[in-house]
Amino acid sequence: MEITRRTDYAIRILLELARVGGGPLSVREIAERGEVPYMFARGIQRDLLGAGLVDSRRGAKGGIVLARPAEDITLLDVVDATQPGDTSCSVCSRDPQWCSRMKDCQVHKVWSDLDALVRDQLSSKSLAGLVGK
Repeated sequence: MEITRRTDYAIRILLELARVGGGPLSVREIAERGEVPYMFARGIQRDLLGAGLVDSRRGAKGGIVLARPAEDITLLDVVDATQPGDTSCSVCSRDPQWCSRMKDCQVHKVWSDLDALVRDQLSSKSLAGLVGK
């Protein structure tokens, strides 16, 4: 598994919202603070809205806000929102039909265990913990 630039930027966006207590902040302001290209940030905003990680507020003092408390949003939530189905280190642990040797493979369990460790680590890190709140 590789953390994509999109996921890295999404994490930066959410950390900026967590730093200000959840928002609201405009996408432009978040992009500037987190050093994320504005057009990229707008696309990521749609991913985060669709995943229920942020809400959008309209108006002069609008912007995006965290949809849940920062302690309830984990890095795994962000990875799942921006890289769905991509938290595996090997295709065989992601797709059981991929390999005909699955039943006899000596390393399949290693890959599956590694996937579980990565998911556990990502799910143990909340936005609040990362910003020190």
